[in-house]
Amino acid sequence: MVLSFRHYRSETLTHSHDDFHQIIISHHGVLDLDVDGKGGEVRGRQIAFVPAGAKHAYRAQGMNRFLVIDLDARLAANAGIEQLWHQAGGGAYLSVARDIRFGDLENLLAVKPAFSQAGSDLSYPGARDFPLMTGVNANAAVASWEHARDLSGQYHMLPFLNDLLRAAHTGTKAGNVRYDPLQEQAGGIPLRLTRAMEWAAARLNETVSIAGMARIAALSESALFAAFERYVGCSPMRWLAAVRLDFGRDLLADSKNTETIGEIARQVGFQDQAAFSRAFSRRFGRSPAQYRKQCQLGDK
Repeated sequence: MVLSFRHYRSETLTHSHDDFHQIIISHHGVLDLDVDGKGGEVRGRQIAFVPAGAKHAYRAQGMNRFLVIDLDARLAANAGIEQLWHQAGGGAYLSVARDIRFGDLENLLAVKPAFSQAGSDLSYPGARDFPLMTGVNANAAVASWEHARDLSGQYHMLPFLNDLLRAAHTGTKAGNVRYDPLQEQAGGIPLRLTRAMEWAAARLNETVSIAGMARIAALSESALFAAFERYVGCSPMRWLAAVRLDFGRDLLADSKNTETIGEIARQVGFQDQAAFSRAFSRRFGRSPAQYRKQCQLGDK
């Protein structure tokens, strides 16, 4: 299982992947998506489940950020995730019952629970969260869990996906599922907060202050903090730090980018390469140099 926050570009790209499903969850912005000829959007409480082998095209306009989960197809089948998806309607676009905030996802990704050995008695941590998993596929599930742990250490995302899909449902329009504007009022980010976020994201190589963001949002500093905690799930500076690192990762992954790591560090707002490398390693578990090398080798 591979998890990452991604920023999508405005040009339309198309591809498919045969060995893993892809779940896309919006933190901010709108992703236009076409999955095997069925058009729709990922935004707010509407997520996408792109099944393995499905040809899909995608693009996004303006500032955007999405959590993308590449979920091994074998793991999804053995852990009951695929069955929950089918019970939710089996569509590419699903509406979920609750808000998904950036800060909550960041906290979830930061968890590193202990992993104990398991047997067919389903005694391993989190087993109670998967009632669809029976003794028939228990051993296979354990093997898949071990594989997921070896790949990323993020097997604990499975209970999150289980809860997410359990209360999900397919949109009413099977051919072209569009976002309900009322969801923006129920769980989206208010326009004035979006304005401040876009302003800050356009100035990553500058000093961005709370006062400046509050001014753009037409809020007091305390009201800005409260709005971020409510709608984003973290403080403004924690959000900005994550955006800086994600943009830096995008630059490192770009094979056409010939800038040095030090130049990239300064471009995303770090004073020196050492500070950028420390923060990058803490967030992604590998140094900028290691990540760039892996991208060059096609092993992201």
